[in-house]
Amino acid sequence: MFTFFLLLASVLSTPQPINAVRIENGPRIDGLLDDQAWESADVNHSFFMQFSPDYGQEMTEPTDIYVLYDDRKVYFGFFLADPDHDSMVEALTPRDDYITGEWIAIILDTWGDGREATSFEVSLANSQMDSKLNPQGGWDYSWDAVWESGTAKVDGGWSAEFAIPLSCLRFNSNCDEQTWAVNFQRILSRTSENGWYVLSESGPMADLENFAPLTGIRNVEGSLGAEIRPYGAGRSYHYQLDDEWDHDYDAGVDVKVGLGSGLAADFTLNPDFGQVEADEAEMNLSHFELFRQEKRPFFLESQNIFRMPFNMFYSRRIGAVAPNGEVIPIIGGAKVSGSLGGGYRIGFLDAVTASQSNGDEILVPARNYGVLRTVREFGTYSYLGLSAVSRETWDQDSLQSGYNRAAALDGAFEIPGDHLVEFAVAESWNKDTESDGAYRLSLNRLRSMVGYAVGGEYVGDSFDVNGTGFTTVTGYWEGWASFWHNMRPELTFREVGYDLGLHYLKQDGGEVMDRSAYLEGNATLKNGINFGAEVHYNGEVFDPYEGPEGRTYGDHSDVFLRIGSNYYDPVYVWGGFGVGQWESGGDFQNYIARVTLHPTSALELGLEGNLFRTEEGTNYNWDIGDWDTRDTDWRSVVFRTNYIFSPDLHLRLFSQYSRFVTDFSQSPESRFGEIRANMLFCWQYMPGSMVYFLVENLFTEDGNGDFGSADVGLYAKVTWYLPI
Repeated sequence: MFTFFLLLASVLSTPQPINAVRIENGPRIDGLLDDQAWESADVNHSFFMQFSPDYGQEMTEPTDIYVLYDDRKVYFGFFLADPDHDSMVEALTPRDDYITGEWIAIILDTWGDGREATSFEVSLANSQMDSKLNPQGGWDYSWDAVWESGTAKVDGGWSAEFAIPLSCLRFNSNCDEQTWAVNFQRILSRTSENGWYVLSESGPMADLENFAPLTGIRNVEGSLGAEIRPYGAGRSYHYQLDDEWDHDYDAGVDVKVGLGSGLAADFTLNPDFGQVEADEAEMNLSHFELFRQEKRPFFLESQNIFRMPFNMFYSRRIGAVAPNGEVIPIIGGAKVSGSLGGGYRIGFLDAVTASQSNGDEILVPARNYGVLRTVREFGTYSYLGLSAVSRETWDQDSLQSGYNRAAALDGAFEIPGDHLVEFAVAESWNKDTESDGAYRLSLNRLRSMVGYAVGGEYVGDSFDVNGTGFTTVTGYWEGWASFWHNMRPELTFREVGYDLGLHYLKQDGGEVMDRSAYLEGNATLKNGINFGAEVHYNGEVFDPYEGPEGRTYGDHSDVFLRIGSNYYDPVYVWGGFGVGQWESGGDFQNYIARVTLHPTSALELGLEGNLFRTEEGTNYNWDIGDWDTRDTDWRSVVFRTNYIFSPDLHLRLFSQYSRFVTDFSQSPESRFGEIRANMLFCWQYMPGSMVYFLVENLFTEDGNGDFGSADVGLYAKVTWYLPI
């Protein structure tokens, strides 16, 4: 009898397969499931399981799933039952920007190996989102494809249709029958339910290895076609100081070519990133540059495969900002990325940047960047990877040639009990410096509400990958350990958890740069209200970068408290407060507040404020050549507005006031402030083709704390999507 119940539980927990049916002519994509083609589909009537608010319970309303395919596309249809039409929220939003409403999502693993998946998501208002997922739970919404969708309110609920071209999917076309896997996610706003066809236990919500089989897809081929996206752009900028206008006109092209069912090549000639949102001003009291998120489309495509150990590749090194503040032009670039089948994945990137000069003086020479990443996968988490990067500089005028190169071998293997061992070994070679290595080993727990991570790393003193990557500290030993436990109580709370950890970092010379411990607790109520607290303790450490010879600072501690409402409510409020002893002595206070409003489905308003102060810190004053006490004051207010006319037409406003003051007791106060604002109009006038128009203003604060007239910029760009 006991064996019988075990077998029954196993059957009930196994995801039911979804069957796709071949058709000759695809349905009309208008959101209505009344096309004759849908009559051929096998209907899967299902109650999805809730991830929240009541984990493991059936959703209140059922969902019907239909799947069809032909030689060119795969089609998904859904009927999403909801008898209360008045409560439905039409989530009208720009592409890849989630807000509360009715949503249905398809997550496809087209290799069936649990290594990567692609999501396609649609709201009741027919707003689209798409992304790439990895086994660790990362959702990368920088990936965009061209596909069709339609939605409609119908009796008893709403319906949705998807038409996804096979050309935007990567799969093994050498197989007569595909071994795809699939999952579905539904958001029901009336009850705040987040439901899944196959429920996962882990926090990222999508355990790729547990997806349901998608059967029936036979004799299909991946596209070897091409996509061409030419652009034309013009910009004008008025500099208030010189009272003159600069004008510039440009053109370029991006090309994507299929090299096989799983491999694609991307080429760019004179790329233009003018429509990309500018970086926000941020406070930086460290000795190192800020690590900035990549936003440029050419580098975002397939960025997951280019992730390397020891930050060997930091794409913002290519086309960075020169010392004179000008962006270094990218002449052209090429990239090949994807799967070769049999568990092999590859990514190769090459880009050439132009020189940047000030008169006859070359500030930054022209350079070539090469990046290679290959991976052999063994199951969902186990792999062996090889990475190589280089930045080559040739002789230019008085500048001599140079090089920055590095290579690494890394991997991971899973052991029983959901444990993962990871390792990495790397070496760098730079002109005029000795080669040196870096080594890393760690053990982690996967797919569990109770987990840990423990590991160590050594980086040699001359190991430097800043030519292509991001290196800060070198010549150190590092160790870390952490433990976390998350729980889902049946009453009151969605989730409760805590996290504690230790960190230790010591230089080769014996000085300890970090010895710290932290404890963090968090909880989320059934209604989405969440709160948490963090406590940090740092022992006595040596800062080698403060002053000419470094300085030792005593132990210090701090606490940070936070509370927020349900992020998906029409009114979202979040606040945080931190206080404690500052790392260079003295004290600090940190205040953060955010408010997001959705007065209508078409309008989103956001406001964020940040105040960070340090008092009586002990720092080296380079103006007087001696140690001094320092106060700092950082203030920032950001206001954002999105108005959505339709899923293909929207207007965005971004504005920020920021001010940073440094006040040494023995030197005059140093102040920097600015007001930055831009308004971006975006129109997708046909699938994949865009019109951008941007207006930006920059007000800079003078020494008296006054803001004069603004520098003004105007920018326009048109792109065309030409599938071949």
